[in-house]
Amino acid sequence: MQEVRVTKNLPSTLKKSPWKIPKSVLYPSLTLLIILIIWELCGLLNLIDPFMFSWPSKIFTEAIAFFVSAEVFTHLAVSGMEVGIGFAMALIGIPIGLAMGYWKSLELAFDPFVTALYTTPMIALTPLFVLWFGLDTLSKVMMVFALSIFPILINTMSGVKMTDPSLIKAARSYGASRGQMFKEVILPSAIPFIITGIRLAIGRALIAVVVAEMLAGNKGIGYAIRHASELFQTAQYLAYVAVLMVLSVLLTELLKIFEKKIAPWRNL
Repeated sequence: MQEVRVTKNLPSTLKKSPWKIPKSVLYPSLTLLIILIIWELCGLLNLIDPFMFSWPSKIFTEAIAFFVSAEVFTHLAVSGMEVGIGFAMALIGIPIGLAMGYWKSLELAFDPFVTALYTTPMIALTPLFVLWFGLDTLSKVMMVFALSIFPILINTMSGVKMTDPSLIKAARSYGASRGQMFKEVILPSAIPFIITGIRLAIGRALIAVVVAEMLAGNKGIGYAIRHASELFQTAQYLAYVAVLMVLSVLLTELLKIFEKKIAPWRNL
């Protein structure tokens, strides 16, 4: 019995180690480490043709080189501006999705056109965008906008339609106005769907800007990737791709933090 009392009186810092790594960080980190080790070993054992592919140490060396020379920051600034402007324009999908989800007549009138445009392979229309908007920034911005708006719009509309009918009835029974209904019931219900739409749109935006810059650009990450591939600099090519992957992950994680701030009930 005395031993039990001693255990109960131990400080909380001794009961739980402060150095414990969350599983959400530990598991993907271990998986990535294993993949990188196997990949690196394949390269060192000459199982990979450096002309056709590369391995982590060479890719890392190339990444360090263009970070030191600051070349990557020039390309990132251009691509970031194009993605930022196009993505900001695509957020118009949120109010449009709210309206289409709330008013059935709007959904019936425009949903077939939204579906048709969403399923259209916009990447195939890149030459047409260049023809319409020129070789400068505007064509890339419009490509980002065209590929980003529909995931946001469709997910927002779905979020409105998934609102619990009992909550709407309760709000109406208490005399809530249309504005209060949107603010207190519909919008909070739709927020997780809106965040999901934005997450999907981030990936499509990065694809759009890279493809547009590869086809019609003289600066930006897409242009840098095309230039490296034309010179058969595979390690540099993959280093730029790795930068895009890391950037995409960082943007997604920032979005998760933002979701926790505006929708804390999602983490209960």
